[in-house]
Amino acid sequence: MNIIDALKDRSLFGGLPGFRDLTSWRPWLTFLSGLYGLPLSPEEVARFCRHTGRTRYAPPAGGWREAVAIVGRQSGKSRIAALVASFEAALATREADGTELYCLMVSQDQRASSRTVLRYAVAPFDHLPMLAQEVTGRTADSLTLQNGTALIAYPCRPAAVRGLRARVVILDELAFYRSGDGAPVDREMLRSVRPCLATTGGKLLVLSSPYGSSGALWDLHRQHHGRDDSPVLVWQASAPEMNPTLPADYLAQMQESDPEAYRSEVLGEFRSGISSLFDSETLDDVVVAGRREIPAVAGVTYRAFADPSGGRSDAFTLAIGHQVPDRVVVDVLRAWAAPFNPSGVVAEAAELLRGYRLAEVTGDRYAGEWPAEAFRANGISYQVAEHPKSDLYLTLLAVVNSGAVELPDIPALLRELRSLERRRGASGRDRVDHPSGGHDDQANAIAGLVHLLRPGAGGDPGILAHLREQYEQRQAAEDPARITNVTAATA
Repeated sequence: MNIIDALKDRSLFGGLPGFRDLTSWRPWLTFLSGLYGLPLSPEEVARFCRHTGRTRYAPPAGGWREAVAIVGRQSGKSRIAALVASFEAALATREADGTELYCLMVSQDQRASSRTVLRYAVAPFDHLPMLAQEVTGRTADSLTLQNGTALIAYPCRPAAVRGLRARVVILDELAFYRSGDGAPVDREMLRSVRPCLATTGGKLLVLSSPYGSSGALWDLHRQHHGRDDSPVLVWQASAPEMNPTLPADYLAQMQESDPEAYRSEVLGEFRSGISSLFDSETLDDVVVAGRREIPAVAGVTYRAFADPSGGRSDAFTLAIGHQVPDRVVVDVLRAWAAPFNPSGVVAEAAELLRGYRLAEVTGDRYAGEWPAEAFRANGISYQVAEHPKSDLYLTLLAVVNSGAVELPDIPALLRELRSLERRRGASGRDRVDHPSGGHDDQANAIAGLVHLLRPGAGGDPGILAHLREQYEQRQAAEDPARITNVTAATA
């Protein structure tokens, strides 16, 4: 029995409420038929060619081993992902050596996996008597069948899937895979799951809405869409094309509220000109592992940059650092999370600045004269930054890429830096900002500080020798952790 027959059979998947009427599922039926190499009608062939960019329908025996569906949100892709997983699990036969096979469903995090795709995948085994009798075990994130196959949900942690053998792997929303510290793990996840299928002949299915013109999903589209001889099937379609039941008023509201998001989240198109600002590995190279702060050292000239906030939603951040001959060292990054009393935070920030012998701080143009007045009341001069935020970030990019900065090991900062997006502006100037719904308060403070202290910006060339001299003088008396920090700053 093939997957289309199983969908039409009321004792199998056709018995599920969502699949009893397949009229609105016709585009997905074409995709599934193509995935498994089943015969297509002339109408389906035309649909297949339109969405894959291919000129003909010529599937390999058994269909494609790897397939990608790049579609808008609310298109039904999670139900289709779950359908493929449960079909493959039910169809499997026990391995001759008794080893367990997995039907892996990977999402951004464990909660998302369990709440969406896994819930849909186990539904047939909960509600259809023919399949319910096959269940032998169940946990919060897995279902085991008599044939030795387990449906299981995983977060996108590449190391978690190593060593597993899979009948099918589903990667849900691949374009948005991030590690706990914000680093993209989409390419690494692909590399990790492919060996799981090497000896089983199983399928890899990626279903995701698109985002910027970078990352693993973009690579798959660029390399395989529209190529008749490609071993990877790539299907691209809008949400309304795949799910004709979407209400017109919902689509109109999406388009009006955010036209750019509408193109990717509804039309299934990659956003042009958007890429991650930093290369993740390059950013890792300038982070000093384990370092949070460096105490003030006598004789060092410090500078500071603040990103003020009124205390309602954004954090108030302050970065302090110094320059050595070949790079910038970030000594302190403090963040006061909202909500807070602005005047109280400014007083704390002023006290921290005085601890580093600073009577002046630079910051962005926030809320007119309020930050300047608040700092002045605490004995600190507030200077407005001359350059816009995007310029500060592009300076930071150049300094990071040249390895001329030492950043503290603060997870929230690294998440913000890794999420920064670089966009091509209409005037030809690049614009850098956080993604919609994100934050960059700590990243902005670091960027401003690095711009003040960037190599060639007038730092004190004698700082390095002075620090080393003070370290030698106090080596026996200083706290070991403090010595380690000072040594790392001058190495």
